[in-house]
Amino acid sequence: MAAYVLFRKSNQATAQRNAQKAVSLARAAQRSVGATRRIRALAAQQEAQGHALMGNPRFAEAKFDEAHELAAVPDDSHADEALDLAYCTPTYIEMQRANCLIDFGDPRTAVGMFEAELRSLPPIYRNDQGVYLSRLARAYAVSGEPEQAAAAAGRALSIAIDTESARTMSELSAAGKALQRWHAIPEVAMFTGRLTLMSTANPLDR
Repeated sequence: MAAYVLFRKSNQATAQRNAQKAVSLARAAQRSVGATRRIRALAAQQEAQGHALMGNPRFAEAKFDEAHELAAVPDDSHADEALDLAYCTPTYIEMQRANCLIDFGDPRTAVGMFEAELRSLPPIYRNDQGVYLSRLARAYAVSGEPEQAAAAAGRALSIAIDTESARTMSELSAAGKALQRWHAIPEVAMFTGRLTLMSTANPLDR
């Protein structure tokens, strides 16, 4: 539990873009006595995100690789079942890596990773699908492919409306900003209009 709390604090530091704190807390979680394999995987990818915020792609990639290896090994100890960490899979780790690749200036690789991992994502993970489609949309936008970005974002918005996912709406907001310079393209205009309507007429809890 101590390791899990440290991981969550690192996650919060990343959301606040406090890279040094995120890395420090993630490292503490990985060193914590009794940390399970899944918690160490989550903490390792959180450290990777901290390095990404610092602009250190080499360190980030190394920690993502470590997290992937940890997540790929089945954990039959049942030690962390109460924390519901089943989402920590290689697919989850690669989705986090792909998101960082957008900011590292490699959105084309990120697009390929998102597309591949989305194909393997079980339909039951509908909220995650909405989040990852939103990130795919941002990757397409940064790659200079506004029509594909709008298509992915439109699918994500439909999921957000169905699931009332504030997380997906937050990711869609980032995708919308990346699409602003193509506001005159019909597909983009249609998506941004739907997004604005959704945000103003029936805002989700944030």
